[in-house]
Amino acid sequence: MARHTQTTLVAVAWLAGCAAAANSTQAQDGQARSFPIVLNEQIQFGDVFAGQRLNVVVARQQITVSDTALGNRVSGGSVGQDLYVQNRQYQHGVVSADTALHIEDEASGRLTVVTQARGNEASVAANHAELALDSDQASYGSVRASVALENDSANLTGGSRIATAAYANALTAGGQNTRVTGSIQQSASADTVAQTYAPARYVPGTSHFTAEATANTAMVTSTGASSQNLAVRQTAEGWVGAEAVSSAANAWNSSTTAVAGANRLSTLNAGGLQVVSAEQINTGSVQGRTSTYAYDYGDLRSIAEGAANTVIVGNQDIWVEIDNNQLNSGGVMVEAELSGHNGYDAYVGANASGNTVTAYACSECAGSVNANSVQVNHGAVTATAVTNLSGQSRAVITGTTATGNNASFYVTRTGN
Repeated sequence: MARHTQTTLVAVAWLAGCAAAANSTQAQDGQARSFPIVLNEQIQFGDVFAGQRLNVVVARQQITVSDTALGNRVSGGSVGQDLYVQNRQYQHGVVSADTALHIEDEASGRLTVVTQARGNEASVAANHAELALDSDQASYGSVRASVALENDSANLTGGSRIATAAYANALTAGGQNTRVTGSIQQSASADTVAQTYAPARYVPGTSHFTAEATANTAMVTSTGASSQNLAVRQTAEGWVGAEAVSSAANAWNSSTTAVAGANRLSTLNAGGLQVVSAEQINTGSVQGRTSTYAYDYGDLRSIAEGAANTVIVGNQDIWVEIDNNQLNSGGVMVEAELSGHNGYDAYVGANASGNTVTAYACSECAGSVNANSVQVNHGAVTATAVTNLSGQSRAVITGTTATGNNASFYVTRTGN
């Protein structure tokens, strides 16, 4: 239930086959043909709030909660006909999603809570056709998502999944048997924050508590006989924070995870040439933090990750060409904490990086990777793991990794 919702401009365009919003012509192989065009412009000035509060004493079956706040959203697609998409999305107000849950006694069924806040979101696809992109997303207002369990004496006997996610700008594109071309621009200047707070008393089922915050994320996936030729630029200036906290007197199998990232780009292709030019600039701070506690436990995990700039380019065909430029001047700080008394297995991990790029091609196809990569990191990168076990345990496994710049280029077998 929304506490307050400011008017949100949403455009949804679905173009399939010959159904098109507009038509134009272009010459190809000496012939003129028509193709669909989507021209989308969305500007959100007001604040957008979505909120829920649940007060439950006993629930014998499932408790499922979905809470989403969106600034601007567009989706579109085409089947069997080329598609051109020009996208302009600008979010100026605050976008916030908050969920509060009070369980007085017991949730004997599965507890599922998913809370998301997204400033600008675009999703486009072309199947058995070409997809041309010209996308620009800019987020000027803060984007926040939070979930809080308010009673630490609750019994979550059916297990649980509690997740928060905050994205300032998000784009997904691709399709099957498609050629994806064009440019993608994303910029975020305010805070992007996700927080999960989940105390309880007795959690005998499998439980996952997660928080993920990303300023700019773009994913392009093309399968079948496909190819890509893309230019992507991402800039982040604000604070990006992801925090997940959980506790229980008795937890059987419980994992607590936080992932924070300023700029992320993932392009995956399966059947043709792949050419990607990527530029990522981060000047804001990135923080990922997890904390979990259980007096008695079976499998207890605390994993935190943070990265300023990340690029992944993968092709299951013969040719990858990447021109990569990454600059980070903001700090990256990651902390994972685990505390317990008696139990079996405890896992703690903290991974932090300034700039990371990975590119690979298919070795079975005599693949080739051609890379021109420049990575510059000025910011401090810190990864810390803290483990406190006061009683007996069977296994304790911990690890930390802090990396300023990391580049990996290789060829791999299909499916690896």
